[in-house]
Amino acid sequence: MKKLLVIVMAMLLIAAGCASLNESKAKDAEDTETVTGDETKEESPDTEASEETEDETSEQTNEDKKEQVDLQTLLEKVDMTATVNPEIEQVAFDFALKNGNDKAINLDFSSGQQYEILVKNENGEEVYRYSKGKSFTEAMVNEEIKPGKELAFKSEWNYKVDGKRVQPGNYTAEITVMPMKLNGQTIEAKPFQVEKSFEIPSEDQVFRNVKVEGENGQYTVTGEARVFEGSFMYNVEDGHRVLVPDTAVQTSQGAPNWGEFEFTVEISKDNLPSNGTLTLMMYEVSAKDGSVTNQKFVKLETFK
Repeated sequence: MKKLLVIVMAMLLIAAGCASLNESKAKDAEDTETVTGDETKEESPDTEASEETEDETSEQTNEDKKEQVDLQTLLEKVDMTATVNPEIEQVAFDFALKNGNDKAINLDFSSGQQYEILVKNENGEEVYRYSKGKSFTEAMVNEEIKPGKELAFKSEWNYKVDGKRVQPGNYTAEITVMPMKLNGQTIEAKPFQVEKSFEIPSEDQVFRNVKVEGENGQYTVTGEARVFEGSFMYNVEDGHRVLVPDTAVQTSQGAPNWGEFEFTVEISKDNLPSNGTLTLMMYEVSAKDGSVTNQKFVKLETFK
């Protein structure tokens, strides 16, 4: 009887222990759920902040794209023109930016140097740089161009490098206007750049681009001359005889400008040489003493 009582007491103690363990597990589960719920509520502001940041980034990207489009539109309506005018003593570079927009534009230059000019010879070698040896103010310069108006520049070069005149011939000028900003927007490339070809004349050059057409005593001569009052003389000889006496020609304009000319030379067949060369001599007569100056010899035709 005593043994049976002990067994019953032991079973009751085991049952009580199991109930207590289950109750503890249930409480832990509730605590866990409560903590999880709190954590979820605490993460919510971070998520909202992240979404706001994404929205701001998206808006900024759209603004950047709009700014780029606006800049490109402005640039497309700003036209750059340039002319190069070589003379005996120097060459003049005239260039400008014209505003084709409906509103005024503002160009910001990083310094007093608003443009650059590079001159290269036929071999592509640089012979002249406008900025070389010059100093410019470091202060920013602002230029406004009103609708339909121009910002014009002019520069000259005396053909000399290190005190020595360069050789006559064909050259290329690369002219660049260098604003860093347009209406406050940064310009990355070089949209205002023009390349022009020109010829540097010799110091004593008076006639250029002379061409002869025709044969058998009938010739047309064209070209350009830079002569006093636009007037010069010519004659034709075959090495033994003067076939055309001194004759005056008037060009379209006088020096220092280049004037165009055109004249005909007629020699009868009876006077043409059977063996020899017809040579045209163009020249100026000095206004000072009447002497012959600035002669240029041109072959009309060779007979054999």
